[in-house]
Amino acid sequence: MAADSEVDDGDWNALVRGDPGARERLATLAHAVASSELARRGAPPAVREDLVQEVVRSTLAYAARGGPAPKDLTTFLKFRSWGVLSDHRKRLRRAPPMVSPTTELPGSDRGPERVAELGQLRRALADCVERLAPEQRSAVVLRYQRQLDTTQIASELGVHRNTLHVRVFRALAALRECLARKGFGMEDLDP
Repeated sequence: MAADSEVDDGDWNALVRGDPGARERLATLAHAVASSELARRGAPPAVREDLVQEVVRSTLAYAARGGPAPKDLTTFLKFRSWGVLSDHRKRLRRAPPMVSPTTELPGSDRGPERVAELGQLRRALADCVERLAPEQRSAVVLRYQRQLDTTQIASELGVHRNTLHVRVFRALAALRECLARKGFGMEDLDP
């Protein structure tokens, strides 16, 4: 790869053909650019190296699929880094998981009062889930109890992903409201 990170067609074609030297140069450059860009964008240090490796893997996969050569490799890698970080942040913002039998309520006390409160919360949540519209209930159960991803759920339910997002959003709003009427908040669901 050229020092100014411009990729000429010969280098990119060598990379696409699987030339180990070209792959190694791209992996090294991707690692350096991703490390710098993710640090600049505030990626948590604890996960930064994993995110860098994801940038490197996805870049090499893109090249292996025969993707067109980027005009400016550094800019391409910065955008890829931003995309990986954005996906990571979206995963962190997902709604809290449904209460499982091992979920503890906030606080370290596991005394009989906490166990009783957790049982009440579990029953209230189950009742609220049962009160959801059938379409919303199936979407929530598939997403949070079976932990399927959006694409799998949309395929299983035969709906578009955007429709699924709306259903889950409305279902979570209905669950918040139902739990609030029963004296619980969504923060009670955090493990």
